[in-house]
Amino acid sequence: MLNIAAVIEHLGPSQKSFYLIKEFNKAINTNNICVSVFFQKSTVPVVPLMFSSKSVSFLSGFHHNAICTSINEADLLLKSSNNSNKYLYLWDLEWLYQPKDYSSICKILLDQRLSIIARSHVHAKLIENFCNKKPIGILDNWNFNELMGIICNK
Repeated sequence: MLNIAAVIEHLGPSQKSFYLIKEFNKAINTNNICVSVFFQKSTVPVVPLMFSSKSVSFLSGFHHNAICTSINEADLLLKSSNNSNKYLYLWDLEWLYQPKDYSSICKILLDQRLSIIARSHVHAKLIENFCNKKPIGILDNWNFNELMGIICNK
């Protein structure tokens, strides 16, 4: 059984939450795949969930494939005391529109335990130019087939 969990700030109204829930709801119909979400803030989901969701406080007990979507979530994931395969699906390039400390971001992005997934080829080039680490794949709007290809080929 392949277990995949997203670590996300909230499941409330946003494009990121909508596509995540939509694709994970589709994935539950796939044999031998279990999906779930760990959230930081409890909110009413943007669309109904057909999979498990729990507080990020339970993340330390998860030892499979964990995917976060922001620098802060990646920092949280890296600090968790679990033995999961850690992925950062950079939904937005936060440092382009919000001042961030370059050293802190690079420390997270360059961590060897973290594999980076880009949202587009343009994002992939910007990420590589920013921290000199090449993303392992491109994932468009949480497309589950693409995600499976990235995780299974790593």
